[in-house]
Amino acid sequence: MEPRDLNRMFDALAPTPEQEQAGLDRLLRTERKVRPMKKLKKLTVVAIAAALMVISCAAAVVTGLDQRLIDYFGGGKQVEELLLPGAMSVDITAEDNGATLHATQVLRDRYSIAVLADFTVPEGTVLDVEQFAGFSLDDEGILFLNSDGVPVNDNIADSYVFTCGWRLLEDGKPEDNHLSMLFYLTIPEGLRENLDVTALRVSTMNMAFINNGKVEWPYTGNWPMVVPLPQSYQGYTQQFDQRVGELDGSAIRLKEVYLSPITLKVTLEREEEIHASLSPEEREQQWTRWAFALREEQSDGVSRAVLTTRDGCKIPLEFRDGSADGVNTNQYNYVLRLTQATDVEELQGGILTLRVGDGSVDIPLDNLVPAE
Repeated sequence: MEPRDLNRMFDALAPTPEQEQAGLDRLLRTERKVRPMKKLKKLTVVAIAAALMVISCAAAVVTGLDQRLIDYFGGGKQVEELLLPGAMSVDITAEDNGATLHATQVLRDRYSIAVLADFTVPEGTVLDVEQFAGFSLDDEGILFLNSDGVPVNDNIADSYVFTCGWRLLEDGKPEDNHLSMLFYLTIPEGLRENLDVTALRVSTMNMAFINNGKVEWPYTGNWPMVVPLPQSYQGYTQQFDQRVGELDGSAIRLKEVYLSPITLKVTLEREEEIHASLSPEEREQQWTRWAFALREEQSDGVSRAVLTTRDGCKIPLEFRDGSADGVNTNQYNYVLRLTQATDVEELQGGILTLRVGDGSVDIPLDNLVPAE
């Protein structure tokens, strides 16, 4: 296909200015979304339930992890062994406008879900990874479904908070018609063990590129997927009530640490709430410092959360998301990804160093127990 033919094709597929703005708004909102659950139409629930019946036949216990997933979580044979208990093979395909989104493996723990997929467009179309910005979501956003295909987002918290988005994975072919991708979802308040969450619905829409600072939509469409979730995974917690620092005049206490081979979740609590008597600007500044208490690096570039195994090996961390607790707003949950998947047994007897405000406290991880 000649370049002029491609241009004509893209012109025909291009959304209107109104659609482009609406799509861009949804694209930007995929990085952080807080919204109450709304009721779905009965037909939608029936359709989702039917999809669940189909995909249940396409899901299987994974016998070997895709190398791209292994590499994303640090690489090595041990990584595959650590991730297998929380992994599942799937075979889910969505097609629209000549493009195909194909999910093949899913991985999860209580606070994180990762879906491995491939996005392929017709031959002759080049998808430049350097310009890729992401996809938008439809108006339903992310839905957690029970075994009957009914959304259960309201059962997770009064309002659900998450960070999600598609990440490109290295496939050795940066300029062809195919993208290797990982959909990564973080839920700071977590999916409770006793909650019937069987599947995740993600409706991926229009692809966005950033070209010379301008948003472009090289491929439009809708690729909905209902992805079954593994029902077993590793996770350990340790309870605390220890002061770890001070922020804006309030003592900060550590309440809980959760660890899986890929996730660290830290729950902190303020002894003093952010006062309503403050000016709106001051309240916003204090809330920002509270929300970023474990995200921002110190002035010397040292991370505010450092995880060390009992043998003294430091595990690199990537801050993923955080949110105030739905019941106790003085508590805040911070979720970080272990960029090198690590056996929790190696962390038992290790140290978690927290630098909140100007302080620094070493927390012994000497009583990690399986999460309930």
